[in-house]
Amino acid sequence: MWKPNLEETKKHYINWWNHKGIVLNMWEHFQQGVKPHADIPMPPAPKSLDQKWFDPEWRAEYLDWYVAHSSMMADMLPVANTQLGPGSLAAILGGVFEGGEDTIWIHPNPNYTDDIKFDINDPANKNWQLHKDLLRACKKKANGNYYVGMPDLMEGLDVLAALKGTDKVLLDTVMQPEVLERQMQQINDIYFQVFDELYDIIREGDEMAFCYFSSWAPGKMTKIQSDISTMISVEDYRRFVQPFIREQCQKIDYTLYHLDGVGAMHHLPALLEIEELNAIQWTPGVGEPQGGSPKWYDLYKRILAGGKSILASWVTLDELRPLLDNIGGNGVHIEMDFHNEDEVEKALRIVEEYQESEEKPKADNTTIRINSTKTPDEEVMEIIDNIENSSSTSENSQFSQNSQFSQSSQNSQNSQFSQNSQNSQSSQNSELSNKIKSLPQTVPTLGKPLIQDLVKERILVLDGATGTTIQQYHLTEEEFRGERFRNYGYDLKGANDLLCISNPEVVASVHRRFLEAGADLITANTFNAQRISLADKHLGDYAREINLAACKVARKEADAYTLMNPRKPRYVLGGIGPTPKTLSIGESDEFNTNILREAYMEQVEALFDGGVDAIILETIFDIENAKVALECIKEMMLKKGRQLPVMMSFTVASDNGYNMLGQSVVDFVKNLHDDSVFSVGLNCSLTAPRMAPVIQRMAEETNFYISMFPNAGLPDSHGHYGDTPKQMQGEIWPVVEAHLLNIVGGCCGTDDLHIREIAKLVQPIEGLFVTPHHPGQGSGYKLAAPKRLEDSEKSQDPQSSQNSQDSQSSQHTHKEEKCSCGIDHDAAPTPALGSAAEEVYDAILAGKGDKAADATKRALDEGLAPQDIINGEMIRAMSQVGQNFQDGKAFVPQLLMAGRAMKAALEILKPLLAGQASTTLGRIVIGTVKGDLHDIGKNLVASMLEGCGFEVKNIGIDVPSEKFVEAVKDYHADILCMSALLTTTMTYMKDVIKALEDAGIRNDVKVMVGGAPVTQSFADEIGADGYSDNANSAVAKAKELMGK
Repeated sequence: MWKPNLEETKKHYINWWNHKGIVLNMWEHFQQGVKPHADIPMPPAPKSLDQKWFDPEWRAEYLDWYVAHSSMMADMLPVANTQLGPGSLAAILGGVFEGGEDTIWIHPNPNYTDDIKFDINDPANKNWQLHKDLLRACKKKANGNYYVGMPDLMEGLDVLAALKGTDKVLLDTVMQPEVLERQMQQINDIYFQVFDELYDIIREGDEMAFCYFSSWAPGKMTKIQSDISTMISVEDYRRFVQPFIREQCQKIDYTLYHLDGVGAMHHLPALLEIEELNAIQWTPGVGEPQGGSPKWYDLYKRILAGGKSILASWVTLDELRPLLDNIGGNGVHIEMDFHNEDEVEKALRIVEEYQESEEKPKADNTTIRINSTKTPDEEVMEIIDNIENSSSTSENSQFSQNSQFSQSSQNSQNSQFSQNSQNSQSSQNSELSNKIKSLPQTVPTLGKPLIQDLVKERILVLDGATGTTIQQYHLTEEEFRGERFRNYGYDLKGANDLLCISNPEVVASVHRRFLEAGADLITANTFNAQRISLADKHLGDYAREINLAACKVARKEADAYTLMNPRKPRYVLGGIGPTPKTLSIGESDEFNTNILREAYMEQVEALFDGGVDAIILETIFDIENAKVALECIKEMMLKKGRQLPVMMSFTVASDNGYNMLGQSVVDFVKNLHDDSVFSVGLNCSLTAPRMAPVIQRMAEETNFYISMFPNAGLPDSHGHYGDTPKQMQGEIWPVVEAHLLNIVGGCCGTDDLHIREIAKLVQPIEGLFVTPHHPGQGSGYKLAAPKRLEDSEKSQDPQSSQNSQDSQSSQHTHKEEKCSCGIDHDAAPTPALGSAAEEVYDAILAGKGDKAADATKRALDEGLAPQDIINGEMIRAMSQVGQNFQDGKAFVPQLLMAGRAMKAALEILKPLLAGQASTTLGRIVIGTVKGDLHDIGKNLVASMLEGCGFEVKNIGIDVPSEKFVEAVKDYHADILCMSALLTTTMTYMKDVIKALEDAGIRNDVKVMVGGAPVTQSFADEIGADGYSDNANSAVAKAKELMGK
């Protein structure tokens, strides 16, 4: 072949696929100063774009010349690029080819149906024949001098989007997910047929090369990607993308995932879970620095720590050494931005310094090497075993409570902690405490700092209510049972802890929602997972298994998010909730200290074995039960030979700190001299404002770190919680502001939306954290009145206000009874019913077109004016949808659904608006510029503008300047919006502005531009009046341009 050092390059690639060594390549070859490998003349210029792209013989001639005159230094490969556009499998399945100047576009199949079919022997499938004819022509011309690359077939959602349109695919994730899953499997099955036949044409023995990124492998290899995934949630990615990528990785020997753009980074944990995936390539995207920038060092480290090799693209010579200094020289493929052979020589000298031993490096015993023969969970357990067997003791010891507390309790019925009992208990436990102090701390996985150290620096965010969030999935009895418990003889609906075995993906989904929201700590789904509570569902014998399974699910998700961002480590708490029976009320043969102790010991040991980072005793409403649990934990520390932080969180029935059994929680905590306990605090029962005085006493009168995770308000008569995320944020803020907390989260009625708002309190600005509580120093602040950020929502509803007052003035025992957390954890919040107009708002927000139209009709029947419905409900709803999208609470499918629902409601009103004076905010023409076929971003902006009160004329994609001018004239537009996704097309925006000037209408219309490569400076340079980088801000900018 035309590459003297080919065998050396092959060796580099084999090492790289196995996560060793460095590959030095470049994406596109250069010809400057290169001595031709053969005397191959350049073919005549193509007569048309069709010949340039779709004439196999001409392309074979051109590629023969191109490879013969290209540099093959370093690891640059002799490979003919046979690309037929990104995702050419879509063309094989009926998409329409169009050749552009620089690339090939694939338009949707005009005859598309949801049943995707393919006949590999169909001679009438011209695009399938073109693929084979092109590869055969290139193979013949190559004559063994170079490889013929595999075209970029792509697969999955991207192919489907090319076939039927991006909007339709995104809507299918919501409207017909089962159909979408079936189509994904159909595409996968067809992909393997097509790949295998093309592989047989191009392979050299078993070897092959791939066009995209110019890569080589000793067997079958492919590049995988899902660009559309930037527009969908993590949950949808795991449903519609991850399973099919995993199947591709299982069936093809060598796989490289193309991670494209900052918007795709939140899917990295799901990728790292695919054991068979070999490598990940990073493309930063337009507007971002290229692959050699220091901005991406942490990303590369995460990928490497996850057991995958990396491919960094467009690295410059100046960036090469710093990059290798930071990420090392194992499993690194670098595609350089070379211009001549002198630069290649310099790069080779640098790389030689970093080439490490060919022997596989020993993995750090705190690093998860996901791509190995072990599962991630097995590796986590191996790490834990290594830690347990280590003889080293952590330098970070548990802080000691050395303050002396005087005992001045009165001899009352409620005071159970006299000085004598304290001294007696101290005498009995001193030997045990000393033994525990001598034990090493449990070292967290992945090299994370100890929670005890991190909590000194900032307030940690705990997750919300697992039970509340699970209820939002509306699981059936069958889904609680799963396959394993299908024939179980008892009702299992509501057995949330069992889901860790029967339906673990639901539990994993809940954890991911809280992690995405910003939680530092997630609690394993073990609240009721001791055999006493499980006996209600006849599941007592599954207690240990449930706890281990819960830890496995939580550990996997927490570690994945830590790998994604090591600067924000995530931790797993083993949750131990209350039992339905209490020692304080009395003991019997059915329930006594020994029975309780056995149940706690079983659960505690499982949590230790499951690898939790700390144990939390939560919702403690009987101190006597808690004492038994704490002793079990301490004995387990001795048995396992390591310390584990213990958190204690109590529930109280009054704001003076007494629980429902009349026990003083504050008195107990003040007299708790136990170094095993890491933090104390409150959860459940009261609202944040009523918890605050008790929290302040704990902070000022004890030497513990302090936690608080209240409910989302008080429960109503149905057990539902009414505080919105913003309301709860306002209630918690005074306690955070007073520096009384180290850990904050949510309890009953809270989900990931509440936690997202709470997380904003502790880090109001990126990198700036509110100072946490420092034990033993007091806060030095007085609590301010709670700031309820959305009180107006409740104050407008007299009934809501009355319910709130009634709840707060009710007896505490009655409130405890209403609160689900005491025994049966978490009730899901249900929105209160409102007027028909409010239902219009809710229906648009939920993307329900039929309901929006129906509610609009009823609002009219109630006497509301059409314009009031538009201004009061529709525009408000679309504004909220836009805000949710900007905040990461909604994704593109939700925006599209909301836009459709809004249009359905608007159709009801349009006939009634005929003849009325126009109240529109303005008229807008919007389109994607000539040469650019991307439309999803433009459509989102159009929907948002229309939903917020503008009249919009969407004139489509690939729009020439004369069509823009014609539309502005015909529509009497106030604003012209132009979109572009490519750097090669965005410059055409200037041509359109010039065309407006030539037509004499530039002063009559404002021009707004946007799109991935467009910036404010570019907008200023071409003379645009406005710029926006997202749909939500586009509305604000349009209003500004209209003087609204």
